Amino acid sequence: MTMITRDIEIVDGLPVLYIKSLSAIACSDLHLGYEGVMADRGTFLPKMNLKKVKETVSKALEETHAERIIIDGDIKNEFSDVHVEEFNEFYDFANFLRKEHGLRHITLIKGNHDNFIERLRESLKFETYTEEGLLGDYLFFHGDALPQGKSGKTLIMGHVHPAIAIYNKLGVKEKFKAFLYGKMADGRELIVLPAMNYFAEGVSVNLEDVGVMAPVFDTMADVDMMTAYCIGEGESLNFGRVDRLRKIAFQ
Repeated sequence: MTMITRDIEIVDGLPVLYIKSLSAIACSDLHLGYEGVMADRGTFLPKMNLKKVKETVSKALEETHAERIIIDGDIKNEFSDVHVEEFNEFYDFANFLRKEHGLRHITLIKGNHDNFIERLRESLKFETYTEEGLLGDYLFFHGDALPQGKSGKTLIMGHVHPAIAIYNKLGVKEKFKAFLYGKMADGRELIVLPAMNYFAEGVSVNLEDVGVMAPVFDTMADVDMMTAYCIGEGESLNFGRVDRLRKIAFQ
């Protein structure tokens, strides 16, 4: 486990946080039903995402013994409706959490892909927050809109799918999913979660302008001043600040 704060650790090698005071793991951007939605658009992918999500969650729960899971937005993929594959995978995932791991506390922060999720809330028995949720000292929001709450010493978001890209001497780009950690203008801490989705490589925050994706980086925080914790091959590594990673990306 890699410590970010005294209360928060990265489950090494996984896009999952463990928050000790909440006895919770936190993740974001699962995009269940992804392969079915993409197939309708003419792109056919092997059905891997749900399997990989389950494997990741199982590893995280086995290592932490957490009693709760917090999904910080975009549990589904389709914007306009609930695709049949999303519907099926919702129930599969919910049964997996409750029956295989005995979780009673499943919390979902609604993301911009989670339209119509309310119609499934009762049957899935998820605790759902429409825009943001204050849980202990932590304000969870997805990230497609600015947080409104002034409470919470630490804000946790997803949406951006952060990653760090480095080019080697042959010009080949290597990309690593990453957590971002830093301070906001008001002094509160901000953590950005990488995407759980198996097919989501992530957005290279050291090469691209993420302000257009997440308004928090336009008005409330400077992504360049955030520290990137990259994950891969069973470990998590502190890569340093994003502004420094911009300078070395092509070395």
